[in-house]
Amino acid sequence: MMSPSKRTQTQLVFFIIQTQIGVGILGLPYNVFLEAKQDGWISVFLSGCLVQVIITILWLLAKRFPDQSLFQYSKLLTGKYIGTGINLIYIIYGVLVTALILMYSTKVIKTWMLTYTPKWILMMLLVLTAIYLAREHIDTISNIYVVVSLLIVFLLIISFIVVGTYPVDFRYLFPVGAHFGLSWLKGAREAYFSMLGFELMLILYHHFKDLGSKAILKSASVANWLVTIIYAIMMIVSTIVFSPTEIEIVPQPVLYFVKSLNLQIIERIDLVFLSLWIVNVVTSLTSYLFLSIEGTRYFFKELSKKKGTWILILYGSISFSIAVLYRIEQIDTYNMFVIRFSFLLVCCIPIALLLLSFIKKKGKGASN
Repeated sequence: MMSPSKRTQTQLVFFIIQTQIGVGILGLPYNVFLEAKQDGWISVFLSGCLVQVIITILWLLAKRFPDQSLFQYSKLLTGKYIGTGINLIYIIYGVLVTALILMYSTKVIKTWMLTYTPKWILMMLLVLTAIYLAREHIDTISNIYVVVSLLIVFLLIISFIVVGTYPVDFRYLFPVGAHFGLSWLKGAREAYFSMLGFELMLILYHHFKDLGSKAILKSASVANWLVTIIYAIMMIVSTIVFSPTEIEIVPQPVLYFVKSLNLQIIERIDLVFLSLWIVNVVTSLTSYLFLSIEGTRYFFKELSKKKGTWILILYGSISFSIAVLYRIEQIDTYNMFVIRFSFLLVCCIPIALLLLSFIKKKGKGASN
């Protein structure tokens, strides 16, 4: 086990990146374009700015309690019963997001790769892999995330190859600002779901506290803007590859422009890409299961690895059951519910806790 003092900024950066980049990257250009049209890349940057503001708020809260997790100082600020309720909500949130990721990823895999494989088999394989990883210590998870993040470079390389070899039309990006206003905000809302994952900073802060508060903010910010830039690149490439009428009927434009590549040594590079993308899906699943099990630890005096594994199996089974029971046409409804639920946990509760910490003068530097 790595000592807290040896944990690095690189680990924190890639932990957040691997949580953020998952199923959303494939459908983001389509969803954002429906709202913001050719200004979709602007909406992505607006969403990145919004996320940066939220990250700063989460950092301000967490740095007041550097030695405690969210699941500890929530009780300190709101009392035993309300704090326990807040902790349960975050645990449930991790389970619900896990189910959502299972739904979207299985839908893509069945559409592009394993058409005749029952969805429950695909979901079971994904969630079992995530459980196996989430049961490990945060150091092990972080190190794995750093290694598999190299796969993101492959995605960027493919995007630049497409721009250099495929007949693109940069005129599809113009006129810039034609959909200024509400359309930009609607597009930013669509991009927001694909950027979820930064909220785990609430439980990661005390694990990386020895880096210093400024280094933690810097790491979270670097992760956010790297993800924002990657998403903006995907948005721009999709916009210049497909005409406005085409992109509106292509639900996963990233996969379609990857499939357009004609390499003599690889016939279906989109299948290779999907195989690597599944790794990002597993890391996102792992992070949210880790969120749930991290919260559960504070309900026990001591939670052994064996007992924690059984609890993870329980959470994974609940997520699996939710994902299996929902039909494909119901996924969007469930998605909207989770997004609205996330606003409560990512914005409202942290802001309320931050205000309470000032009012009650709790936390580091309260005497000032």
